[in-house]
Amino acid sequence: MEIFLIILIGCFSGMVTGFTGASGVMVVVPLITIFFKFPIHEAIGTSLVVDVLTSLVISRTYFKNDNIAIKSAAWVAASSVFMAQIGARFSDKIPERGLDSGFSFMLVVLALIIWRTGIKRDKNPVDPFDLSENKSPIWRLLLSILLAGISGFMTGFIGAGGGTNILLILLFVNRFPMHKALGTSILIMSLTALSGVIGHASLGNVNLLTGIALAFSAILTGIYCARFASKISERSLSRLMGAVYMILGVVMMIINWKNS
Repeated sequence: MEIFLIILIGCFSGMVTGFTGASGVMVVVPLITIFFKFPIHEAIGTSLVVDVLTSLVISRTYFKNDNIAIKSAAWVAASSVFMAQIGARFSDKIPERGLDSGFSFMLVVLALIIWRTGIKRDKNPVDPFDLSENKSPIWRLLLSILLAGISGFMTGFIGAGGGTNILLILLFVNRFPMHKALGTSILIMSLTALSGVIGHASLGNVNLLTGIALAFSAILTGIYCARFASKISERSLSRLMGAVYMILGVVMMIINWKNS
């Protein structure tokens, strides 16, 4: 029964990451806490292992479809990875109550924004280091570094939010097209999660075998979903992401309400 549940949880986690670029942590943490009685800190550390392996493999699919622009987002990656290590060091002080509710509310709001307006961007992303002719003002670079640092810290601290936050930064601050934002955010998420895993492992909060087992099944569904997402239109992808975020947000709200 445990193996069957691990496979199901992993598959759902891979689907979420492949379609939306969101961290599988938001799926893995509550489910392994409920079904396997993992302590919250160990659940976070273990779920980050899933993020590392799943996101790294899924990002290869986006790379093959030319939907990763890591050079233009190197500053986001560096800030996020560095702060994830710091966030992991503070994880023992995590305030459990209220965090899940706030995150689920954010997902619902994000779903409504993406569903109603869609995401339309230029064909090529903005290079934050190109400050000539007002193509990318300095505030864009500074804001992106700041927000990426906050996102990385929260990834290390509570596990969740890294992929979603990075996606938002690339979309709304750096003006990436949806597909490139999605592919690039998934790659950055894998690097950020690795930093978080190192921090949590040093505190003894990682169950490596469970993490690898979850990642294996997540990779299978994640690759398929990423291939599908890479081929559909920007408008369709926006609608799909909006629907998935809405479902996740509502489900998380229901779980939090039942556990309160």
